Amino acid sequence: MTARFDVLIVGYGPAGATAANLLGQRGFKVAVVETAPAIYDKPRAITADQEAMRVFQACGLADEIARNTCPHPGTDFLGVEGQVIKRFYPQPSQPLAWEPTWMFVQPELEAVLRRGAARFAHVQVFLEHEFLGLRQTADGVDVQVRRLADGALLDFEVRYVIACDGARSPVRRQLDGQIEDLAFDEWWIVVDAWLRGQASLPHRCVQYCRPSRPGTYIVGPGDLRRWEIKMLPGESPSDFASETAVRKVLSQFTDVGVLELCRLAVYRLHALVARQWRFGRVFLMGDAAHQMPPFLGQGLCAAIRDAVNLAWKLEAVERHGAAPSLLDSYADERKPHVRTIVRHAKSFGLIIGELDEAAARVRDERLQRELAHGKAETVRQKFIPGLETGLIDLDERQAPGRAAGALFVQPWVQLPGQDGYQRLDDLTARKFLLISDSPAVLAGSGDREQSFWQRIGGLRVLIGAEGQVAGADVLVLRERDGVFTDWLRQSGARAVVVRPDHYVYGAADTPQQLRRLLDRLERAWSDVGA
Repeated sequence: MTARFDVLIVGYGPAGATAANLLGQRGFKVAVVETAPAIYDKPRAITADQEAMRVFQACGLADEIARNTCPHPGTDFLGVEGQVIKRFYPQPSQPLAWEPTWMFVQPELEAVLRRGAARFAHVQVFLEHEFLGLRQTADGVDVQVRRLADGALLDFEVRYVIACDGARSPVRRQLDGQIEDLAFDEWWIVVDAWLRGQASLPHRCVQYCRPSRPGTYIVGPGDLRRWEIKMLPGESPSDFASETAVRKVLSQFTDVGVLELCRLAVYRLHALVARQWRFGRVFLMGDAAHQMPPFLGQGLCAAIRDAVNLAWKLEAVERHGAAPSLLDSYADERKPHVRTIVRHAKSFGLIIGELDEAAARVRDERLQRELAHGKAETVRQKFIPGLETGLIDLDERQAPGRAAGALFVQPWVQLPGQDGYQRLDDLTARKFLLISDSPAVLAGSGDREQSFWQRIGGLRVLIGAEGQVAGADVLVLRERDGVFTDWLRQSGARAVVVRPDHYVYGAADTPQQLRRLLDRLERAWSDVGA
């Protein structure tokens, strides 16, 4: 018997679980196939950012996830003599209404995501099932899966397949997907431990940029601490196969007597990006599409961005009449975004991992000078780019127009006549938004634009202006902190069109500009990529 679903997700890690939640919310019938019997019980990813939490908010899970997290304390880079040569600190404000960077325990995070997916009767999870192969047809994909308990074969007919099956992705291998090597290849030891006594440890995270033994110290939630230690020339993974050997090298960084080690691993850190992310109706996501060094804490965040980018576009094509070619913009948008982040992470890894002492001292002098003169960027979020192409407003040179591709803010807002404030997304979830502070600009679109806006399920929002607006479909809000007003002023706009994944399509400052902006979006919606 053949099982029929809209989407089959291969892999049930954070990327697959997030995709299952986002698609389940949108009413898609989803099957998830995972070889493991349960969540891996050791910490792996440990850092995420405000954009990832905003996606979890869209899933209705952010408050539960946040309860078990802690704010990132910032990172100091220490040079050869132990002096601070570089700093990465979290953004001091909260423009997305969440901690800019936060720390978590991955098994706890995954458990919340899986409970979230279980809310939807139309999301079915097949644990201990192995993906065997797929065949694309004219209007879907036939997938064969094996149940590991008894070897029984299961057949699925689906509209789409999402491969969230890790760095060695069997789906990618079957499709002969090629990988672009971005020239970073190092072996590092990773040690996770629980503090079981008093220890003299830094309050912030630390990058030990010392040629004798580069390493990283990470402050996790509660008593969780992590060390990442670079293997030196002449060493091999087998040298660190025992806990005794790991404790010996770890003792160069801390008192190991107060630690209960909970995970020892040796990783080969890569900077890799898949050359192709879409194969017809099959899409790569998360580690199947990209791998990056951990020095910017963006591996999991990139996977979550993949999930929300593809989820809303599948809905747009299947439910709101968007051209199927809109799905090409998944890779068009995500691939350059990931490449930029990988490039930054790689550059920080090269700073940390320098093994030549003379070169390291030159590095220290240069970085200290940049820091002292205010030339060094110290805010972590400044290294996360916007979108460069895809479904955003592009000018005649194919460059992003005003504010296009930027990540939109999330102000705390209040409905008229109500007490208390809410995060904007909780009132506007999963919709295209047309937001303005001007009733005249907001009301300036014509009948054609209004019809298109209704067809795609868009919502018009007025924030921070007094008086009435023509049309009962306008959501009128008051903001608490001026976050939206400041964003508009800095963008030089009076109205902004925001996509369901919170990236800006484009901005305008007059009714005429807004009509032209909506006309361009309508043309793109019907003929994306033309």
